[in-house]
Amino acid sequence: MASKTIVIPDTRTGFSMKVDGVKLNLPDLHEIAADLGISTKDVLFNNGILTIYNTSNECQSIVDSNALTSFVAMAINISKEDISEITPVKAKPKTIEMDDMLDEDEED
Repeated sequence: MASKTIVIPDTRTGFSMKVDGVKLNLPDLHEIAADLGISTKDVLFNNGILTIYNTSNECQSIVDSNALTSFVAMAINISKEDISEITPVKAKPKTIEMDDMLDEDEED
């Protein structure tokens, strides 16, 4: 059977930033999302890098006024100086391999 791949587009854009001296947990990420008016799925933290996808008008307004690092710092009670290496990012599309899901169950 031929391989079937489904690509799910993701058009989100945002910023990644290095956060020093703090380990963020789920409540921290929820706090950041609430303060920026975005969904919790739009805030990710991995290996000291915080990624925020700009998915709301409120967040866009904060970005436009160059206040994103200030809002993040206030949300998690850290100094703005602990945030560095701010980089624009674009979400990557998700791919799903359908090989196993499309094979018929031979045990029936």
